[in-house]
Amino acid sequence: MEARAIKRFLRGSPRKMRLVVDLIRNKNVEEAQGILRFSKKHSAEIIDQTVNSAYSNLVNKLDSGKVSKNDVIIKEAFVDGGPVLKRMLPAPQGRAFRIRKRTSHLTIIVENIEDELNTTPKVADTTSEKVKTTKSKKDKDVVEVKSEEVDTQTEEVKEVKEVKKKTTKPRKTKKTTEE
Repeated sequence: MEARAIKRFLRGSPRKMRLVVDLIRNKNVEEAQGILRFSKKHSAEIIDQTVNSAYSNLVNKLDSGKVSKNDVIIKEAFVDGGPVLKRMLPAPQGRAFRIRKRTSHLTIIVENIEDELNTTPKVADTTSEKVKTTKSKKDKDVVEVKSEEVDTQTEEVKEVKEVKKKTTKPRKTKKTTEE
């Protein structure tokens, strides 16, 4: 199960915030909080609050109500740009320079590791006669492949490789004679 926390309109450049978010991506919550607490960046404090919020949202979402911070990983963490506040700074000779005060939106998605371990991935049955695959949802093209055809194709490829090995001649190298 997963939960998310979103903080919007944060004062701080998305570029600077991404530097800190990259440090904690795909780590467990306890390790991420350790990294954030000892980081000198200003955005680390904001990201730490958001990670705590996402963890709390997951705990509230679960039926058991308890999960260790070591069992929860940060599945996704990304920073998007928000609106830009434009300010003017007086410059020499009556001119003005524009200052862009950037804002950002922070999204953190956490997931419980135990849920991933309990669910077994579904694997296609290769022993059956037909295997169905779809290209995309829009095309809705279904391709049926018989497993016997796949086996014969791999055998043919092996035979071709063996024939190539037999027919290829070793390269002749130029011999230089010293007089």
